[in-house]
Amino acid sequence: MNKKLIAVLLVIITLINIIAGVLLFTDIQLLEMPEITISVEIIEINPNEAIIQAIIDVDNTNAFEIIAKNLEIVTLTPDGNQVVSMLLDGGTVPANGNKTFESYAHARFDNNSPKLLTSKVTGQIGIKIGFIQKTIPLAINVITSLEDVIKKLASPSIKMNVEFGELTQKGLNLTGTIEAYNPNSFDIIIGDISGTIITDTGKNVGNLKIQGGILKAEKSLELNSTGTILLEALNYKTIIITVTGKAGARIAGINETLPISVEAEIKVPDISNLLAPNIPTDIAIIGDYKLSLKGLIDDIVLEIDNPNKIDLEARDITVSVFYLNNGEKTLIAETALEEGIVKAQSKEGFKGQLIIPYSKLFLRTGGRLLPDQMLITVRANVTIPGINQTIWVGVTGYQDFRFFN
Repeated sequence: MNKKLIAVLLVIITLINIIAGVLLFTDIQLLEMPEITISVEIIEINPNEAIIQAIIDVDNTNAFEIIAKNLEIVTLTPDGNQVVSMLLDGGTVPANGNKTFESYAHARFDNNSPKLLTSKVTGQIGIKIGFIQKTIPLAINVITSLEDVIKKLASPSIKMNVEFGELTQKGLNLTGTIEAYNPNSFDIIIGDISGTIITDTGKNVGNLKIQGGILKAEKSLELNSTGTILLEALNYKTIIITVTGKAGARIAGINETLPISVEAEIKVPDISNLLAPNIPTDIAIIGDYKLSLKGLIDDIVLEIDNPNKIDLEARDITVSVFYLNNGEKTLIAETALEEGIVKAQSKEGFKGQLIIPYSKLFLRTGGRLLPDQMLITVRANVTIPGINQTIWVGVTGYQDFRFFN
């Protein structure tokens, strides 16, 4: 009896498998290939490695479940080197449903800089009835552009602040700071870079040097800068400082460069704000009076003491003498002095002669021989040789004669 039962069961099982096989064969003929979307992307990159995300999205348009199994992604460089291999857990995809299979891997390129990565996706897609499965192979290639990823890396943002320093015979010194911010998730190395300085007409008048440093990921760094502009730049309204260069970065084991660029337009300062602001430029009038038939002769020397580290030029020096009576000012004599250069940190005298006629020297009005006061004024334009800018300076002295009246 037991033997007959076992034989019957074996026959039934065989029939079921035969029927299932027939149905499976029939179903596999009716199987519509599901819509499969594959994405292999680099989602994060740091100095040592890149993180690759693989997503296989299966959209089952059949009226029955399908299975996906043995899903594997192998990523290769153009020369055939394997970068990464990852297995994705398979599973069933419900009838008229969707399922996403996802995996992550870490990749390192070891100083190779491939522009493209080819990912080979393999596995099986099929149906399962009872203990019987019927699958068809899956083989798809996906191209990932590493170059596009690198192009999306952000260059450091730069802000520049420049101040004018000491004025010397060689030019006007510049000092300043450059604040750089690194928006990336990896460090950037900025080497010593330089900048050019041009006028608003495009003439090159100087240079700027910036000390480099290591710009940490998502951090700011202040870089020091020094430079010099030619004195002729002071003849222009503005100067334009342009800094360009490249910063080095280690990205997923690859040495890459990122561009650096910043431009600043700066108004040219007035020379009055540059000439020894803490030390006065002393001016003295020395007069030597003599009597002559023409009148009172005054041999005048205007003495200028230059404390600056740059030569100065005195132009348009004029000496004027006025009478002051009852608040009224009357010009009685005027003369021009010689012009010339006052060497840096030295003293120079400029000579001239002033003649005051006797007819103007003595008033003889109101019973007074002399005026209330005599006013002597010296005016001059002080500048730097070769520079159009000038400083209009003057010195005035009074002589009170009211005691004698």
